[in-house]
Amino acid sequence: MIRTKYMKCTYYCETHFLFGPTDLNGIELVNWHMECQIKRWQIAMEKCKEHEFVLLDGDVFKLWYDWVYGLDEKMFEYESDYFRRKIISEEISFPHCYIVLWNDEAELRRRKESDKTRRRGGFEKHLKLVEPQIKYFRAINSFVPNFAGIYKAESIDGNVVNIRDHILNSSGVSPDNTLQLYDF
Repeated sequence: MIRTKYMKCTYYCETHFLFGPTDLNGIELVNWHMECQIKRWQIAMEKCKEHEFVLLDGDVFKLWYDWVYGLDEKMFEYESDYFRRKIISEEISFPHCYIVLWNDEAELRRRKESDKTRRRGGFEKHLKLVEPQIKYFRAINSFVPNFAGIYKAESIDGNVVNIRDHILNSSGVSPDNTLQLYDF
């Protein structure tokens, strides 16, 4: 059995890196992003054949992100229906587990100010993700215990230990529960 493991963060940078920029807008852009998630999943599954761990920077479904920002309900349903069909056709699934690394606002602001190597566009917007994201993954843990590891990111070494330990100790989602979890 191939187990896919990945870290929960933001997905745009990885998608942009893998598939390049796009000039698409509107529904074409939404469709392009969803298709990229399927491709990312396929790449991860291939890499699982060669590596013990495969980490994806971001949730292939990303519905929690849209939920936090109050995406139009019809668009949310559109995306949700798309991924549901892809789960049924076994083109995508949940990872072995999720890892959520977080920190408090004061520490995030301190890191932003001290890191001159990155622009950190959308910083204020992304601060609003922390609390709802943790709430979302705690709710998932109520359905599948220990599925999402939620850890305060205090050091790189500590993050590595938490990620590795969580991957090794998470039982994942059984194929029988995949659709149930998605519909949760």
